[in-house]
Amino acid sequence: MIRTLSAIVALAAMLFTGVALAQTKAELEAQFKDLLDRARTGDANAEFGVGVRYQTAQGVERNSEEAARFLHLAVDKQHPQATNRLAWHYRTGVGVVQSAQKAEELYLKAYDLGVTGASVPLAAIYRSGEPGVEQNAAKAFEWAKIGADAGIDRGQNLLGELYRDGIGVPQSFTNALEWFEKAVAQELDLAYYNASVIYRAGVEVPQDMDKGTEYLKKAADMGHAAAMTDLALAYAQGTGVPQSYQEAVNWYSKAARQNRGATVQLARAYEQGVFGAPDYVRAYMWYYIASKRGIPAGNVGMAAMEPRIAAGDIQKARTQGDRWLAGGTS
Repeated sequence: MIRTLSAIVALAAMLFTGVALAQTKAELEAQFKDLLDRARTGDANAEFGVGVRYQTAQGVERNSEEAARFLHLAVDKQHPQATNRLAWHYRTGVGVVQSAQKAEELYLKAYDLGVTGASVPLAAIYRSGEPGVEQNAAKAFEWAKIGADAGIDRGQNLLGELYRDGIGVPQSFTNALEWFEKAVAQELDLAYYNASVIYRAGVEVPQDMDKGTEYLKKAADMGHAAAMTDLALAYAQGTGVPQSYQEAVNWYSKAARQNRGATVQLARAYEQGVFGAPDYVRAYMWYYIASKRGIPAGNVGMAAMEPRIAAGDIQKARTQGDRWLAGGTS
């Protein structure tokens, strides 16, 4: 049975939490120095370790460029995990010039070197297409199936999404739910959310609001932003849960911490009176927060609210918005 990366990480956390907590900054720095010394002798495992630590800031300041440089050295020696990790750097443009083509090449190489998990990002790249890599529904399905069959939670979820959306395979919500449930069994937040949508909508399966709401709450508790937003709306409308404007605001605010776009949704909810009567001051505050986070809709919303509220309330809303951005409450 192939153990997923998330399971391995969880097991390692359970086994070594006490050790990790006991490690001082000096100990981490000493460990990094030892790895660096070995990396300079050409040890591929040490080169990989140094690359990881530069990126995760363990025993050394974060330096994405140095992380990528050491990973390159290990990749030249056919190091599987370094190849997979460097592919991520190229896909995201962290420490290197972003290149989906280079990421694709490295993920394929990592898979050939035995990293089964490389199948999942490959499927994601082919699903939507990325600059320099054409969209290919058939390849997306092929690679997602490899990851799903290997027991990788994100592969199972991605395969479910392909069935749900009819990408590379005839659309089937029943098959989608089957794969979402497999990923749910591995406690993947996105799978909980995706399954909850199908249960709540009752698409191709009997509607089950109780199970859909249970899964929605689980995903929200795990920090999934879209689940938090859906749960907030459920509380505002009393759909599947007792109506509670306070709970609705609470979950919308949590979602905004996770996802910038949720700030605009919350502003519009106040503007439209989702929580009772329209509250233009609160709406202005959330539009202000959205604007400060670089969302153009925030500026538009602020301009629309200004004629409806007093000048003193505008300043009050801005002050409250700054407090929320600094980590306080709204």
